[in-house]
Amino acid sequence: MRLIRNLKLKHQISLLILIALIMMILMQSMYNGFFNSLTRERAAQFAGNHMEQVALNIDTIAKNVERDSITVSYSKYVQELMVSNNIIRKMELNDYVNEIFTHTRSSNQNIYSIVLLSNNDKQTSDSLHYNNDILKTLEKTYNFKSDEFIKPIFSSIVRDRSDAFYYYSYISPIFSSFDSSKIGSCIFLLDTRELEKLVNTAELTKNSLLLILDSDNRVIVSNKGIKAGDFYEDVFWQEGISSTAKDEIMYEGEKSLVQYKKIESTDWKIISVLPIAELTSDMKPIVTSGIWLGVIMIILLTVIGSAFMYNTTRPVMLIVRFLSRVGDRDLNYRLKIPSTNEVGIIATHINQMLDNVEEMTRNIVEHQTSLYEAELSKKQAELSALQSQINPHFLYNTLNCLSSIGLAYDVSEVVSISSAMSRIFRYSIKGQDLVSIKDEMSSIKDYLLIMDIRYKGKFEIVIEMEESFLEMKSLKMLLQPIVENAMYHGLEMKAGGGRLSIQGFISEDGYMQIDIEDNGVGMTEHQLFELRRGIRENENMELLDTDKQSIGLSNINKRIRLRFGAPYGLDVVSEAGKGTKVTVRLPIIDPTGKLHLLL
Repeated sequence: MRLIRNLKLKHQISLLILIALIMMILMQSMYNGFFNSLTRERAAQFAGNHMEQVALNIDTIAKNVERDSITVSYSKYVQELMVSNNIIRKMELNDYVNEIFTHTRSSNQNIYSIVLLSNNDKQTSDSLHYNNDILKTLEKTYNFKSDEFIKPIFSSIVRDRSDAFYYYSYISPIFSSFDSSKIGSCIFLLDTRELEKLVNTAELTKNSLLLILDSDNRVIVSNKGIKAGDFYEDVFWQEGISSTAKDEIMYEGEKSLVQYKKIESTDWKIISVLPIAELTSDMKPIVTSGIWLGVIMIILLTVIGSAFMYNTTRPVMLIVRFLSRVGDRDLNYRLKIPSTNEVGIIATHINQMLDNVEEMTRNIVEHQTSLYEAELSKKQAELSALQSQINPHFLYNTLNCLSSIGLAYDVSEVVSISSAMSRIFRYSIKGQDLVSIKDEMSSIKDYLLIMDIRYKGKFEIVIEMEESFLEMKSLKMLLQPIVENAMYHGLEMKAGGGRLSIQGFISEDGYMQIDIEDNGVGMTEHQLFELRRGIRENENMELLDTDKQSIGLSNINKRIRLRFGAPYGLDVVSEAGKGTKVTVRLPIIDPTGKLHLLL
């Protein structure tokens, strides 16, 4: 890239034109290759579909032969003939069996001859078509007379010496219908002429080849006159080729596409060979047209590129140098191009844009500075106002309570309340804004002591916080207004005793969570909705909106968010007659004052 970057612009444009030409040639080649591949794929798919159809027909033939073999083997006459030793009865049975043979051959044109062989080597066959040489060859190859031969099988092709034709056989053992013992064998000698019809009707391309091989890879039939019985293992049947493979081979001096499919029922293979030249012969006119089109495009691109390079090199280079200078923060420099065409207009507008950017930047800096100072002052004022609003509010409620208790109780209670009040007041006017949760809870306990005296132990107070949690820091006077709301607006209005629970812990999400829950009167759905809306919209919303003694929860939520941001604040859950739970979410502030905000 550095070498290209250091070239002159006209050389870069020349290189661009050259790259475009190369890409055009590559695209043309890719198009031709893709079209050629697509043609081959479709031809291969067509051949595969035809092979699939041939395979289905062969499967149908095989199933019909298997069905007829079962019909013959388990006919009651054949069963009796296989085990009978009565010569007269066997002669009678032979007539019935011959009728079965005749009917079976007439219903299935693929069957050439039928032979039955009992365990004592007694043979019954169609006298017109029976050939003992074929039977001997099959016996030598498959040993079907032995007790180990218990599974039917389609044989490889065998040659009839009398007529020089090739046949294949279906050999199946015959088992007794009474005790399932093997009592003989049934051999169907099958004609290949029906298979020849299947193959000869295929015309994939002019010189395409389609043939069927048996389990020994010998040709059974083909559409090009290849001799039956020839071996083609070295060419068409190779180790490592899958049943869906499409491989290129040399056949009769031409590169050809070979496919095959295995027929599971007979253990045969169907082979198709398609000359690639015949598959792509229709592509030559398209390829020629594409080449001429590419040559014309090359000439046009060269001429247009040269003209463009001549007219744009000089002013573009001036613009490049100018932009490099501006990129180095020399914003006072202006572009000077004497040309009056589009490049000159661009230069004029760039100069105007730089003037506007310079003026805008200066205004934005001044405006942002003013906004930052105003926002900072506003937040400081809001923090001070919120805290100052909370403290007097609390003192008002507490002192009112103190006045009521002084009239109703002896001096000892007043002393306790006054001492607790003194500690609370001293804590509230401390200068630090961040205090330990331990100090905050001490102030809460003083307040709860006053409430306990006020309500004569009416309420149960439960505080659950680990020592390590108490060492964390929080905003001062943050929890007391929430506890006060729970007492005055939750428990005080409840008949009988009540319970207030304060729990503090580190949540799974990595923030400090403090739950303040009472089992007081709770809120209706409408009251809860209005409260949540008020907190959400930062309104000064009272808990029940009944009097000014209740500190606004929205103020507390706003105070937390102004200090720590949006992820933190309050959540309120309540149900009428069951109580209210306020959850406070705060960032973790360790004893050293280090803040751990959520990302």
